[in-house]
Amino acid sequence: MPLLGRKLRLKMANLFFNQHSEDFWVWVNPDNWLVKHQITVTGGFTSGGLIKEKKSNLMFIPNQEFEGDISAFHHGITRDYLAEYNLEQGRERYFTQYPSRLNAIYLFKSEEEAYKYSDRHKWHVGDRKLKKCYSKVSLGYSIHDLSWVDFLRLLHSVDAESLDYISRAYWSGQKVEDFQLESMGKPWIQKPIFEVLFLGRVEFYDRNI
Repeated sequence: MPLLGRKLRLKMANLFFNQHSEDFWVWVNPDNWLVKHQITVTGGFTSGGLIKEKKSNLMFIPNQEFEGDISAFHHGITRDYLAEYNLEQGRERYFTQYPSRLNAIYLFKSEEEAYKYSDRHKWHVGDRKLKKCYSKVSLGYSIHDLSWVDFLRLLHSVDAESLDYISRAYWSGQKVEDFQLESMGKPWIQKPIFEVLFLGRVEFYDRNI
């Protein structure tokens, strides 16, 4: 069980509904034909929409009757989805006004933050290019320390009480470094990297890719 030991602050200070245009940065894959089409032809990305309260956006629901051991392969292919599942469950319970991670565009508020992400997630960024964009239509966005997501994706077990706590900490915008976490019996800490979950449409200043 992660050692958390800090009282949560559940104020919505990380949720924004700005009407004016804002700049963001995003890593894009130039080899993906859909990404290339969206940037060069339509000029931007459009997120999914808002989710009605008490409605789920989860495509797959874990089998509650599952019992027994799983293989390393089974764990590997479900680990990332279970992290998203648990975070979405927390959003549905406590933070229904927030953009769903399953519907949002993932952005950064600055180049610096985008490169922090690249340094820590080289496996994901790969040959992607960093592009500057601006909000054309905004339905709202929230800012979160994605170190919580990194923690949930580790090869360890987290009990239900801790999952609930972690989810609330993530959605309320709190930083991992302000808590005491353990993984495999050892202290675990990461400096924050702040991701933006954006609902609406962003357009690119430069359509070349």
